[in-house]
Amino acid sequence: MKQIIIAYIPVLHRGYQEFLTKYPGADLYLLDKEELLDFEELEYLKKDIRVLDLSLAVRSIDSWEIFKIVKSIKLKELEKINYPSDKTKFIFTNDDIGQFVAAKFFSKNKNKLFEPIFLRWDKNLINSQNEVPNDIVISREEFEQQHMKQAFMEAGKSSDWWRHVGSLIVKDGEVVLAGYNHHLPNNDQQYKNGDPRTSFISGIGTDFTSSIHAEANLIALAAKKGVSLEGAAIFATTFPCPVCAKQIAISGIKKVYYAKGYAVLDGMEIFKSFGVEVILVKFSKEEFLEIEKLEQERSIVKDCYSL
Repeated sequence: MKQIIIAYIPVLHRGYQEFLTKYPGADLYLLDKEELLDFEELEYLKKDIRVLDLSLAVRSIDSWEIFKIVKSIKLKELEKINYPSDKTKFIFTNDDIGQFVAAKFFSKNKNKLFEPIFLRWDKNLINSQNEVPNDIVISREEFEQQHMKQAFMEAGKSSDWWRHVGSLIVKDGEVVLAGYNHHLPNNDQQYKNGDPRTSFISGIGTDFTSSIHAEANLIALAAKKGVSLEGAAIFATTFPCPVCAKQIAISGIKKVYYAKGYAVLDGMEIFKSFGVEVILVKFSKEEFLEIEKLEQERSIVKDCYSL
C-alpha cells in the first residue's frame, strides 16, 4: 500500500527520527509554518522560534535516504494528492497540526492514520486531561476522610470564580497549614479589575489569573514560617495542576491526597519521579453531595453576590 506522510516538523530530533523511520519508502510532504499561520486557530505557532528553514529540513531528511519523495507542500496543493483509495494511506502526526490538517483537508478521506509517537508538547496534549492510573492507592480511612472534609471547608472560603480548591499540609499527624486558592493582592481583586481568565475558554490560559493556587499558597507560607515540608503530606480537594505538582515534589512532600480531578500534563510523572505517593480519598456519592453542601454553606462567593 502506498503511504503518504503529511507533517509539520519544526525541528529534527530523535522522536522525529523514530517516527519517520517507521515508514520507509513512503512519500513525505512537509507543511510550511508561514502558511499554517494564516489560520486563526494556529496563530499561536508564531511563538515557535525553533522552526527550521523549510528547505533545510527537506534537504536534511532527504539525506537520510528513507523516502521516495521528500518535499514541501503548499496547502492548496493538498487537494491534488488527496484521492480516496484503498491503496493509499495518509499518515498524520497525532498532534494539534496533524489533527487540524486532516480535519480541514482530508475530512472525507477515511484512509487516515494518526501516528501516536510523542514529538512535541502540542496544544491538544497540553490541554488534555488524563485519568490518574488505576494502580494508585485508594483510601476510605476515616482519618484521611476527615482531613479531606476539612480541606473542602477551606475551599468554601475561596472567592475564585472558576474553581474552589482547599488544601491542608499534615506533618506527624497534625495539620500545620491550611488554605485555599485566592486572588492577590486582595481576595476581591477580580471584582475590582475583573479576572484575566475571563479572556480564555476553559482549559486555556490557566496561568493568566490574579489568583494563587491553594497548594502553592501553602508551600509559600511554609517557607515564610520556616516549616520544613520534608516527609509531610498534602491534602488537596482537586488533583494538583502541573505547576503545583512540581512545587510539591521539590518541597519534600511525600504524600498527595486528592478527592477529585485528573492529572493534567506531566503531574503524575513528576510525582512518580520524586517518589511522591498519590492517594485518592474515596467518598460515596451521597457523602460527596453532603460535603459539597457544607462547602457551599461556607462559601463567601454567594455573600459577595448578595451585596
